[in-house]
Amino acid sequence: MMPLQLEVLRQLDLVEPTETGRPHFLAAASGLVSVGDYLYIVADDENHLGIFSRSQPAPGRLLRLLDGDLPDEPKQRKAHKPDFEALTVLPAFGDYPKGALFALGSGSKKRRCRGVLLGLAADGSINTEPLIIDLEPLYSELAKHFADLNIEGVFINQYLNLLQRGNKAADNHNACVRLDLQKSLKALVQNQALSGELLINIQPHAISEVQGVPLCFTDAVALPDGSWLFSAAAEATDNSYADGDLVAAALGVINAQGDLVYLTVLDNRYKIEGIAAQVEGNQLHLLLVTDADDPNQAAVLLSTTLSGYPF
Repeated sequence: MMPLQLEVLRQLDLVEPTETGRPHFLAAASGLVSVGDYLYIVADDENHLGIFSRSQPAPGRLLRLLDGDLPDEPKQRKAHKPDFEALTVLPAFGDYPKGALFALGSGSKKRRCRGVLLGLAADGSINTEPLIIDLEPLYSELAKHFADLNIEGVFINQYLNLLQRGNKAADNHNACVRLDLQKSLKALVQNQALSGELLINIQPHAISEVQGVPLCFTDAVALPDGSWLFSAAAEATDNSYADGDLVAAALGVINAQGDLVYLTVLDNRYKIEGIAAQVEGNQLHLLLVTDADDPNQAAVLLSTTLSGYPF
């Protein structure tokens, strides 16, 4: 099968760097949400949220999510980063009448167990200060089910769904973790934390292998028919901490019954780590962001279209 064609729309360049001496771009884009004209992007090696215009090519600006600066040296930065890997929009609840952005750390290390809530206005702009969410109680429970916890995606349907990213290790598989949505929203308001009591079930998912390397979840977005679209990467690593060579990238769809109903390969120059989708008839218009695992290479915003929906 020929790889799906991807169009490069722009680099994720910034008005100013996240810290003095850092480049004027996001390098490790790992979560994407499109709301109105706003594109919100988290990068797994930053304490900031990137804010870009969908319609204008101007450089993006930054919103600080966490206090403090991160070390610039790559190994030290990796050890100290919050690892925000997942981003979604929560529906209206509590003090957030127009919904809220929710960013989540991966849980792959102790310092990666924080989330951040940001309220949204009617036009999609952010209108609250960041609220830190403690994910450690939830992630401690999930760690009992996974040998190497690594939450890489989040999406909303009737559940709050977290995507566990597997790897080459025999005991590390992809899974969709379903949490009770309404109870989760209540917990965010009352406790500013999520706990294991919210867990409904865990659905394992084996996608495919490329050259003996499994395709593993990197992000997902819910679709109107109850299915969900995911991005995946086949990365030659056997743990959640170390990066590996990118063997392949893909997009797929899992239906409401949990069955894989669509899978297509992508140009493997790009490791897709964030996706947004707009449905028009039988087409899905997609925006995608990348992580090159290279702090000196700017992440890019891509677009593509999938035909044949619902699959």
